[in-house]
Amino acid sequence: MISAQYGAPQHELNVLSSLLRDGSTAYQLVDWNRSGGPQYWLRSDHFQTTWLGDAYAALVPDGLADIEQRLQAYPGADRAQVVADALTARMMTLYQQRAAAGDANAQWAVNQAYYTHSEFWAGLHSTFRQLAQPTWPANPEHARHDAYVTARAAQHPSTTENVPFELARPRGYDNAARSRELAVIGAVLNNAARAQQFRYVPQSPDASPYWLQPQDFGDPATAEIWDALVTGPDPAIALPAASDPNLTPQQRTEAMIHHITTRLTYNDHHRSTGDPAAQARLDANVNQTIGAWLAYASSPDFRPDPNAPDFKPNPDHAAQYAVTFILEPSIPAAVEDLAGRVRDYGLSNASLGQIGLELSTTEYALGQLAERLDNAPRTLAGYSTPDQTTKPAPEQSEGQPSYTSLPTERRVLISLMQDPSQLYRDGPTRSLAEQDFTQPEHRYLYKALQSLPPDAVQDRWLLNHQIQRLARYDGAPPLDFQKLDNIGLAARTEKVAPADQGAGHLVTMTVRRTARDASTTVEAAARETLDPRTLIDQSREQFQQATREALRYHEQSMPQPTPYNTQRANVA
Repeated sequence: MISAQYGAPQHELNVLSSLLRDGSTAYQLVDWNRSGGPQYWLRSDHFQTTWLGDAYAALVPDGLADIEQRLQAYPGADRAQVVADALTARMMTLYQQRAAAGDANAQWAVNQAYYTHSEFWAGLHSTFRQLAQPTWPANPEHARHDAYVTARAAQHPSTTENVPFELARPRGYDNAARSRELAVIGAVLNNAARAQQFRYVPQSPDASPYWLQPQDFGDPATAEIWDALVTGPDPAIALPAASDPNLTPQQRTEAMIHHITTRLTYNDHHRSTGDPAAQARLDANVNQTIGAWLAYASSPDFRPDPNAPDFKPNPDHAAQYAVTFILEPSIPAAVEDLAGRVRDYGLSNASLGQIGLELSTTEYALGQLAERLDNAPRTLAGYSTPDQTTKPAPEQSEGQPSYTSLPTERRVLISLMQDPSQLYRDGPTRSLAEQDFTQPEHRYLYKALQSLPPDAVQDRWLLNHQIQRLARYDGAPPLDFQKLDNIGLAARTEKVAPADQGAGHLVTMTVRRTARDASTTVEAAARETLDPRTLIDQSREQFQQATREALRYHEQSMPQPTPYNTQRANVA
């Protein structure tokens, strides 16, 4: 395969080839609807292959003008040779600028130019010359679709070669749900201006300005269609033809549908190397059938329910349909998916800082979900029933790890009784909290050690009295004082290690236990018939508590920073 020969995905090579063969291709990569003026929606950091991203940065927009000037100056020269010369020179200038700013990789590339036979620059020049040949297997007319795959691959990396992205995972779904999704899509296809019903101003500048997102759809096909129509890079609603007053409404719809089906075909083409289902769709020409369905869904004759042929949706109510039939039903599945990620990651062999980061990322995702829901035209906004309260985590089933360590708890308490000053030194012991002890007797012994002066801890009479008072004030069940006496005896007769060793272990166990319980509670709540907003709020409360536990003393497991490692680009 050509992509293997050049060490780069085919769609990335196709983008650069199309630009080198026809400079006007760049107009396909411009978003003309930006409020700040036309901008390129494909960026150099979208390229997973470093040297291709650098070539794109050197090429757009000034490099294309440089190529045109050289071609005009040498009308009889070999076009591919002129293009390769111009782009190589532009890349040298780019690397020199980066090297001056302290970029070690760029400095390495500049240094190669001073060698008599530089494999780096010779390889670049040869590659550019081949990409500029008219025989390159890519159509410049479809450059926008290759660029779209490039942009999406950067945001949805896949472990399968050349598979650009997966937008949604299937969940409980039927033909009625699909028809409702098609009604929303058809309304926008019928009139691109209806996409304004889905716009809002997010708090995060990186968030999409549309409250309905592809992942809200239950079918990966309709999710991908919505991405190509509204939310993705270079969407169909941004096509000049989509709002051209000189075209009929049917012609505008046809232009958007052609854009979508071509994009679906390109996505399947790039998936097909690792996804047999994508190749099967190409062989069966499924995207042509999808185009016919989109045309029907956008027409006034669309009837979503064959059992009710007299009913047809009102396209002006597209936003209300979307929030009722797509966004709100998707929230329990989205929350459950986030909880599953927390459960898998929180119980893995990760540092406390990494677990805290994962938990805070989940909180942020729930916050964005709440923001999108609040900006949608909900019909039950603010509604909740009195019995929608957080339920405790279900009891653990047999065979799962308990995330408790009673011997460690006992050794830590013995060490603290022998040397209570450890509670006030920097280290894991200082970060201990009562929730780190799972036995009631251990918990109240620790609370008593914390509440008494260091010299009083050695007095067994005062210590036992303090334990009883604390338990009585909290309304705790009767404690087993035989266990406490055994710990007291061990403190006078056993020699144990400093508390820091065991304290760090207990904190880690608490973090994993809290992450497990939070995710289990959230997963259980997602299966209940809660109001979506209530579900989000309760889930955030659970994960906030788990995050606080993870960040309580995460420095003890954070690795030391390592120097930045630079890698050289492999071009050929």
